[in-house]
Amino acid sequence: MEAVTPAGIGLWALVALTQTGLAVSVPVRVEFDAPTGCSDAEAFFAGVLSRTRHVHRARPGETAVRLTVRVTRAGGRVHGELRVNEAGGGAETRRVDGATCAEVVQVLSLTAALAIDPTANLLAPAAPEKPPTAPVPVRALPSAAATPAPGRAAPAPAAAPVAAPVSPPPPPPSSPPAAPSPAPTAQLAAPPAAAPRERLPAAAPASEPPPPTVVLAPEPPANVPAEPWREPPRASGPRVGASMVAARVLTSSLGLGASLWGRLGITTRGGLTPSVTFAALYLPGDFFESGDNLGIGWMALAATGCPGWATGGRVRVEPCARFTAGVLSATDHSVSNPRSVDRWWGSAGALIRLMAPVGGGLMLDLDAGVDFPFVTRRFITTTMTNQPVGATTSVSPTLSVGLSHSL
Repeated sequence: MEAVTPAGIGLWALVALTQTGLAVSVPVRVEFDAPTGCSDAEAFFAGVLSRTRHVHRARPGETAVRLTVRVTRAGGRVHGELRVNEAGGGAETRRVDGATCAEVVQVLSLTAALAIDPTANLLAPAAPEKPPTAPVPVRALPSAAATPAPGRAAPAPAAAPVAAPVSPPPPPPSSPPAAPSPAPTAQLAAPPAAAPRERLPAAAPASEPPPPTVVLAPEPPANVPAEPWREPPRASGPRVGASMVAARVLTSSLGLGASLWGRLGITTRGGLTPSVTFAALYLPGDFFESGDNLGIGWMALAATGCPGWATGGRVRVEPCARFTAGVLSATDHSVSNPRSVDRWWGSAGALIRLMAPVGGGLMLDLDAGVDFPFVTRRFITTTMTNQPVGATTSVSPTLSVGLSHSL
C-alpha cells in the first residue's frame, strides 16, 4: 500500500470547503473497473453522494479529483482498491476486502467521501421505503351455484370485499345440488359468491445492512532504540597484527616467543572470505625444562591459508592450514664450553582460528593447532660417548594470542 500522507486529498478539500463556504462542491471523475455482475460506477458515485453534498461530477474541461476504483474476485472473497488522485498531482491508495461486491463498493464509497470531505457522514442515510401498492380487488367469476334457478329468488348480495386468506378457495362442487321442494313463503338463498381475493402488498424492502467494518492495519509499534547490530567480523581486506606464541618443539620443553604477521582476505560472490597470512616467528628460549640442559632457539616463517568457511555471529571461527619453514638451534648447557648446532625445520599442520572484535577497530586473534615436522631431530653430546640430550617432537602443538588492526 502506498503511503497515505496526512496532508492529502481530504485536507485539501476541507480547506477549500472552509474558505469558500458550504455551497462549494468538489468536482470528481470516476473510473470504475469491476467484473460482470458486480456493482457499477453509478452505484459507487451514488454511495459517495449519500454521504456528502460537497461533490459533483466534473464537467468537460474542469479540473477534478480522479477516483479510480478496481474490484476483483479471488475465490470466495472480493478485493477492492481505491486510488484518489489529487488535482495537484498527489495520490493515495486504499484497499479493502469483503464477501460481496456490494459491501466492498459501499466501503470504497465511504472512503472516497471521507478523502474528499472529512465531514462526510460515516453512515449513509437510509433509503426511503416505497409506499405499499394499493390492493387491486379481484372479481370472482359467477359460479354455477350462484345462478338462480327458474322460479327462485335472486341470491343475496355478496358481502363487502374483505382480505381473503392466502390459502386457495375450496374447489366448486362437481354438480349443482338437487333443488328441494319449493316452500310458499321461504326463499332459498344461493351460497354466497366467493369473496374477492385481495393482492397482498409488496414486501417492504429489507433494511439496509450496516456497512462492513473497515479493519485498518495495526499501527507499527513505536521505534524503540536498540543496540545497533554489528556485522560479524570478516577477514576481508589487509590486516596487521602481533601475537604471543607458545610451541612445543622439543619433547622436554616448551618454547615461548612472539610473531609479527600480515593478512590479506577477500570476499567472494558466495559470501566466503578466504584469506592468507604470512608470519615471522621467533622463540628465543625454552621453558618448563625437564633437566636435559638443552636450550633451543627457533626462527621460522609460516604461511597460513583459510578457505573462509566461518561459523558464529560476532565471534568468527574458521579452519585453516599452515606450512612452516625455518631454522632450529640447539645448545647443550651441560658442558663448560657449550656448542650450538643449527638444523633446518619444516612442518605442515592445521589450526582453528577465532576472531572477535574488542573495540577501537581492534580484533582479538587466537590460533590453536598442531604441526607435523617433516624430519625428527635427535641431539647427542660427544663428551659422554654420544649420550642423547634431547629430540624434536613428532607432533608440535602451538598456540598464539594477539591483536590485529585493519589497514
